[in-house]
Amino acid sequence: MNNRTHGTKDTGSLPSATIEKGHRTWMLWLIPLAAAALCVWFVYRDYVATGPMISIYFRDAGGVQEKNTSVTYRGAQVGQVKTIRLQTDNQYVKVQARLAGSAKNLARTGSVFWIVRPQLKVGAISGLGTIVSGVYIAVQPGDGPPTNSFMGLDKEPITQEPGALHVVLVTPELGSLQEQSPVFYRGIQVGEVLYYQLSSESSNVTIHARILKEYAPLVRLDTKFWNAGGLDIHAGLFRGIDITAESPKTIITGGIAFATPVDYQAQATNGAVFALVEKPEEKWKAWTPVIKLDLPKKATQTNTPPEVYVK
Repeated sequence: MNNRTHGTKDTGSLPSATIEKGHRTWMLWLIPLAAAALCVWFVYRDYVATGPMISIYFRDAGGVQEKNTSVTYRGAQVGQVKTIRLQTDNQYVKVQARLAGSAKNLARTGSVFWIVRPQLKVGAISGLGTIVSGVYIAVQPGDGPPTNSFMGLDKEPITQEPGALHVVLVTPELGSLQEQSPVFYRGIQVGEVLYYQLSSESSNVTIHARILKEYAPLVRLDTKFWNAGGLDIHAGLFRGIDITAESPKTIITGGIAFATPVDYQAQATNGAVFALVEKPEEKWKAWTPVIKLDLPKKATQTNTPPEVYVK
């Protein structure tokens, strides 16, 4: 009869296992640690080091490409377009762009965004660099509170010139004048045309022009303006044909000139309205008033960087 006790095991004859840690076991932890570090880097790159995601609404986003078109300020890339979506009302295109961390202050109320495309105008070509690099979105910074939503402009906004004089010129026909056509005084450009439109009665064209601050005292209430575009041709029996132009540029782009009489009246203020005639009277060109101007000193270039950037 077998007297073996149930429930007990004879382990005396079994070998015992000895666990020893290898010298290179710690290397196995490098894989999960590297993965964790990579995740931390992605989070830092996408949410900490970068700036905000902004939405810009354009009527036409032609030429803009997802993950390719850049947002540029002062020639430096400060962001990139991420997505482009047509709104449900089919009126606007929503362009979402991620700004760089160094450009987060551009996401403020008052900032203006527009698309820069190559444009061929009479006498001028703009945005020529986009033919090679592609269109890009330019920005003019604002100074309001932070925001992430903006309404894009159809074209570059008119730059502000503090202290400049804004005048309105009324003429029957626009002629060769266009935006940015120069305004001259004695052959020197002292301003430019900002924009033009039909008058409220559609009987005339109103031209809005800007005279630079330092030249604003030249414009008086009795100042005379005339169209200086194209060629001025005079023919005489003994002197032959005399062909002149205010400037070579005005032959193509058009231009405006003005003169002020010697016994001039009070200085014009913003919004002053003047008639723009087609041809000047000869006596206007002979006027030589003495008007004191506060002209800025000619700036000199230097290769020394500002102190704030010197380390």
